[in-house]
Amino acid sequence: MSEHKKIFLTGATGFLGSHLAWRLLLEGHHISVLARGSKTLSARDRVVQTLRDVGATNFRNLDVFEGDISLPNLGLSEAVIQNIIASTDEVWHCAASLSFQQEDRGAIFRMNVGGTQHVLALTERTRRRRLQHVSTAYIAGNRSDVVLESEIDVGQSFKNAYEESKCQAELLIADAHRRGTVSGSVYRPSIVIGDSKSGRVTHFHGVYAFIRALWASLERLRRRMPEGGLITLPLRVLGVETQTLNFVPIDYVVDAMIEISRRVESVGGTYHLANPVPTENQLWLPHMCRVLGVQGIQLVGENSFLKTPMTKLEALFQKQMAFYYQYLQGEPRFDCRRTLEALKNTSIECPRVTVEFIHKMAGWYVDFLKARTSES
Repeated sequence: MSEHKKIFLTGATGFLGSHLAWRLLLEGHHISVLARGSKTLSARDRVVQTLRDVGATNFRNLDVFEGDISLPNLGLSEAVIQNIIASTDEVWHCAASLSFQQEDRGAIFRMNVGGTQHVLALTERTRRRRLQHVSTAYIAGNRSDVVLESEIDVGQSFKNAYEESKCQAELLIADAHRRGTVSGSVYRPSIVIGDSKSGRVTHFHGVYAFIRALWASLERLRRRMPEGGLITLPLRVLGVETQTLNFVPIDYVVDAMIEISRRVESVGGTYHLANPVPTENQLWLPHMCRVLGVQGIQLVGENSFLKTPMTKLEALFQKQMAFYYQYLQGEPRFDCRRTLEALKNTSIECPRVTVEFIHKMAGWYVDFLKARTSES
C-alpha cells in the first residue's frame, strides 16, 4: 500500500480534478482543496456536490479552502497559507480556465498563467516542493507533425488563447524545475471523454457540446416527425474525414496519472496521456450520428461553401461550434513513449476507441439528455 499523503489540490470542481480528488480520497489520502464559492453555494458545498456526482460518499479526509488561483496567495490569508504549507506533501494543480473565446483572453491568461505562478509560489514553500501539474496535449497548437513529450515551445502557433496559455504555464514549471525551486511532473491529456466501462461523464465540454448542439437541433425537428423515424439533416461541417481526434477515457487518464505520480523517476518528466491510436473523424462522426438517429451530416472542405453558400442552420452551427471546428481540420500525432514505458508492467492501458465504445459514450449522453428533457 502506498503511503498516505497530504495533498493540496486545485480544480476539484472540474471534470478531471473531481475524478482525481475522488480517487485520492478512496486511496486514503488527506486532501485540501482550493475552490471558489458560487452565488448559491459555499466552496465546500460546491466541492462536495461535484464529488458526490462523481461517486464519492466519504468526505472525512477532505478540507476545502475558499480561494481563487488567479489571486496572489490564492486569495487566502497568510495564516491559512502557513497552515497549508505545513501540512502539504504534494500539490496537484488541475484548475484551469477552459474558455476558448478570444474576447476572454485576459481572463484565460490570468487563470492559466497567473494561476500557475501562484500555485508555484505556494509549492516552493512546502517541505517536499512536489508539484503534479495537469496540462493538455494541445499545447502543441497548430503543429501537424509528431510531438514529443520532451518538447514544449518549438515556435508553434496556437489555435486559441487556451492552448497558448497552457503552453506558457508549462514553460513556467519547466523553468522552476530547472532552477530547483520545485520538483515538477506534467501530464498532458488529449480530449478526455467518459468512463471506458460505462460511458458515464459528469462534465459536458468538447465533443459533448457538439452532441448537445446536434441534439437540440434534432429535438426541434422531432416534434414535427413521426415517432422513432430517422431524421435527415443536410448539414455540412467544416472538417477533414481522414484527420483524427485523440479521445482518452477519464478512467485511463486518472489511473495513469496516479500510477506515474508515485514513481520517483517521474520527477521532471512530462507525460502524454493521449490515445496511441487516435480516432479518425470518419469513424466517430457517422456512428455518433447513428446514436442520435440522424443522417445527412458530412465533413466538407472550404470549397464546398464556395460552390454552395451556407444554409442558415450551417451558419448557426459554425458560429456555435467555431472552437470545435478548429480541431476537425487536423491535429498533431502525440508521441506517448514515456507514458507507455512508465505503465509497462501495470494493467493500465488506454482502450482503443471502437465503434462499440463510440455507441457507449454517445449513447450514455443521449440517454442523459433525454432524461433531462423529460424531467423539465
